[in-house]
Amino acid sequence: MGGLWIIAGMTFCALVPFVVQVRLARAGKFGPVLSVLAVVGAVAVILLYATAKPFGIDPVQAMAILLLGVVPAGLGGGAGALLGKLLRNRDDRRLR
Repeated sequence: MGGLWIIAGMTFCALVPFVVQVRLARAGKFGPVLSVLAVVGAVAVILLYATAKPFGIDPVQAMAILLLGVVPAGLGGGAGALLGKLLRNRDDRRLR
């Protein structure tokens, strides 16, 4: 049963940025889209650094947060940005 909660948490961490990125990209607001992806990437780099040089956070905990929360968020955000861009292009072609 514990594995189910882990998968549910990872899915939640991926779906939230996915939905946000699709809505922002489809609205044509690509500045916030890139900002969200940059923040997720920065958190990933900080946690990856924390796994090698412990500075206030346990390396195992940093790796767990990175793999269970930040990586799915980055993948979901990237997929959402791409889907939003493709939907935006389709909407622009329909208007012509």
